[in-house]
Amino acid sequence: MPDDYQRFYELAGRQYPEDELTYSSLSGLVRKKWVQAKIRELPPGNLLDCGCNTGRLVADWPKGKVFGVDIAFGALRRGRRMFPRVNFIHADLRCFGFIRDGSIDNAVVIEVLEHIDDPRGFIGGLRAALKPGGRVLITTPGYTRFRPTLIPLGVLKSYGIRSGTAGDLYFHTAYKPDELAALVTECGFSVLEKGGFEHELRGWVKPQVLLSNAFNKISERYLPGSKFGILFNRALRRLEIDIFQILDIFGFTRLLKALFREGRRSYVLARK
Repeated sequence: MPDDYQRFYELAGRQYPEDELTYSSLSGLVRKKWVQAKIRELPPGNLLDCGCNTGRLVADWPKGKVFGVDIAFGALRRGRRMFPRVNFIHADLRCFGFIRDGSIDNAVVIEVLEHIDDPRGFIGGLRAALKPGGRVLITTPGYTRFRPTLIPLGVLKSYGIRSGTAGDLYFHTAYKPDELAALVTECGFSVLEKGGFEHELRGWVKPQVLLSNAFNKISERYLPGSKFGILFNRALRRLEIDIFQILDIFGFTRLLKALFREGRRSYVLARK
């Protein structure tokens, strides 16, 4: 019987074009470049993308078979049309019985762990699925002062999604690199690398983030479900990309990367 968690992500997969929106944003473009460079460093063998959405990040994996698993069947259906080489699996990552133990060489968990309320259970299941020596790359949002747990639906309401995993909220947390490293170590992995990325987006994108959050709160109160929220966020994404390209020409983004010790996102690379 589907619970609120599964119903929310199934509906979001049908109605919210997350993959399209993410990779038309500045953060998504920077993230995709960084993540795919890291994936190319993984050793030969098969590759499992946990929470794959349409499979965009792993579709070009050249070193073996590629599998993508997601709870949202609507996202997988789009992925089959876009990236037919990916072997898609419709399953809930909270229960890892869909993969035979010791059958996976490499796995990636890109911006997914923060949506799972039992991360230890998930990572334990993933470890069992990996072969001895198998590797996993995990990325999540980072945070500075306060770690989030439940966040408002925001622009999701503009796509007809009226309830989350907890009423008007849905589970979405964040991790620092040391927290990710401690988590995977606790689950039996050996940490190979840990750190952050998206340093070049620190600082100067904060006004846009605050503007977006403020607009989403106003829209949620006075214009719930309005398509204007979609248009506003689309225009804001385009503005961020244009500003970034100008700043990058003058070397400003390289300066930011050198100045900020922590990136906007955290990662860990670990081995079984």
